[in-house]
Amino acid sequence: MQTDSVYEYYGRQKNDMESSSIPFVVFQYLEKELRVVLISNGLCELFGERRSEVTRILENSIYTSVHTEDIERLSQKWTQFVTEGGHYEIVFKKRISGAFRSIHAQGSSYTTDTGEKLYVLWCSDVTDIVNAEKISTYYDKLTNMPNMSAFGVLAEQERDRMRKKGVVPAFVYFDIRDMKAINEKYGFSRGNGILSGTAFVLRDIFENDAMARLSDDHFIVLTNKRHLEQKIEQVNDQILRNPMGIPVQVCAGIYIDDKTGIDIYASIDRARIACKTIKGDYTRKYHVFDRDMFTEYRQRRHVLNHFEEALENGYVRLYYMPIVRTVTGKICDMEALARWIDPEKGMLPPSQFIPVLEDNRLINKLDFYMLRKICESLSKQKSMNMPLVPVSVNISRSNFEVCDVFDEVLSIVNEYNIAHHLLTVEITESAFIKNRQFLANQIEKFREAGFNVWMDDFGSEYSSLNTLQEYTFDLIKLDMRFMKNFSLTGKNRLILSDVIGMISRLGVSTLAEGVQTKEQLRFLRDAGCDKVQGFLFGKPMPCEHFYDKLTVCNGLEYDDIAKTAYYDKVSTVGLEPQSVTNDFGSYLRDNDITPVAVLEFRKEEFRILKANNAYKAFLVAIGQDKNLIYDDYYDWYRKPSSSFIEAVKRCLASHKSESVFNIIENGMTVSANISFVAHDPKSDTGAVQVMITNVDGMISSRRPRLD
Repeated sequence: MQTDSVYEYYGRQKNDMESSSIPFVVFQYLEKELRVVLISNGLCELFGERRSEVTRILENSIYTSVHTEDIERLSQKWTQFVTEGGHYEIVFKKRISGAFRSIHAQGSSYTTDTGEKLYVLWCSDVTDIVNAEKISTYYDKLTNMPNMSAFGVLAEQERDRMRKKGVVPAFVYFDIRDMKAINEKYGFSRGNGILSGTAFVLRDIFENDAMARLSDDHFIVLTNKRHLEQKIEQVNDQILRNPMGIPVQVCAGIYIDDKTGIDIYASIDRARIACKTIKGDYTRKYHVFDRDMFTEYRQRRHVLNHFEEALENGYVRLYYMPIVRTVTGKICDMEALARWIDPEKGMLPPSQFIPVLEDNRLINKLDFYMLRKICESLSKQKSMNMPLVPVSVNISRSNFEVCDVFDEVLSIVNEYNIAHHLLTVEITESAFIKNRQFLANQIEKFREAGFNVWMDDFGSEYSSLNTLQEYTFDLIKLDMRFMKNFSLTGKNRLILSDVIGMISRLGVSTLAEGVQTKEQLRFLRDAGCDKVQGFLFGKPMPCEHFYDKLTVCNGLEYDDIAKTAYYDKVSTVGLEPQSVTNDFGSYLRDNDITPVAVLEFRKEEFRILKANNAYKAFLVAIGQDKNLIYDDYYDWYRKPSSSFIEAVKRCLASHKSESVFNIIENGMTVSANISFVAHDPKSDTGAVQVMITNVDGMISSRRPRLD
């Protein structure tokens, strides 16, 4: 029975979706009844029935022709799907054209812009690959396509057959554009629908050609060179008719294999390079590998052919880049970097070999090799009684797909007897676009075992804010593009201040990459950024450079690791401005900003750890040196009134806020609120946040010019 609330597609969108070769149905679940919204030609062809008959079966009894041994299991899954939504997946046997076939069904639900809840179900015939071992070994579970391993065998046979027939083989590498954005905007279930739909389209258009899903949103097809461009156009046209109603485009790289002696994987690599050249050009749908691309191809082949040799002979070396704590100006961490010094080609840039290793699932060998080198370095430093600071190592996304990263890291670190707090695990933001729960579990394991976990390259992906919400990190590493074209008056300054403030309010530390000037350093320090790194403090150097030096990199010293916990507490305290009462002094440039600073107290003296511009203006107004205040105030010390000192002592002892009133500073009456931040009993050092709440007695001749 039809109801007024049944959703409808109209016009071209309806025609495109109904004519799609992808076997799918869109339906609603209204008043405990399934109501079909749209059925594709592909589903009618799969079931061998007319659209009206498929509609009748689905709306009256979805268990029609289902094998009796599968009905109970199918019923349980189906009830959960239509009542709770989410992702649906099952393999069951159904009688089609007089014989039972194994059907792989997947589904997801979503809400339209107008509020209707729609369900999408797409199916495929997996009768020939139902053996579980065969699926896991040779087939991709999501798309039911051969994987890379199977394609290597199938393509070799198919290429030989094509050549014997006088057919010119062509390798076509397909990449779905903006797949990360699709997953972020529409969800992973609908994103999986796009991947499955792409597989259906490729099978429909290239029919019996050899093809595979390589990884993520990448597919490969070995086909006839003839009419190839038209088929790629058809692929794009068909994928637009996807059951998710999502606008999707693919780009393709083509390698014409008209020569002998090139192996399958080299041919795939050439097609991949051709595709990569137009990844950002939305006006082009395909590109053919040409002679100009041979330089990049040869570089990639050199990496693959010599990688194992480079590891065995120590050509890949461990470099360190210092990380500086903003409130001390000293080295608090090191970042481990891989540098490949090739005997033939010299130093290979990381951008030249790391993407190649990632594409070919070899990056885990590099990452764990580097981890061993870090442990060797820390062991040597410990034996030499050298200062030790934590070392961060980047764990590539693909590692989480091929092994238990936590177990591997724990095994290596324990083998060298390295304290866990000396190793920091960096996970790139792009890793969080899938396997969310698995990654959350891995992060929790690392943190429970005493390792620090950082998120690298925050702001480089589409999922930044969701990632902050869903995972717990010790530190967020801001992508260096935040510092690109940095300007104290530019939009990026405002954005960066808000990002740092937001992360600090979550109780998480921040680190900014790419710092090159003192101007950038001062801004980041006073914006509340906890750590920084960049060429201002020196370029990456071999780890041995740091073994015999207490003072390294432009005169920088090592931080006191014994005070790490103390400074970590200082790091999470922000300088968020608050509203100002009407009786506040008018000498500030912006009367809506309250002077706020974090001060360190030791031996009856104070020094600034971080301060906003309003607090700096306040210090200048009470007679402090403007050049010092607005420059590097690491060595700036001051002893204020005894009443202020006593209030700070009470705050540090009780861990409770204190207020002071009517303190005389340079002829002005000052009131302030003091809040506890941290205390290090070993060094009898404390930190407090000071907020100036009132200033009276200011005369015009004392008003500083701040512009």
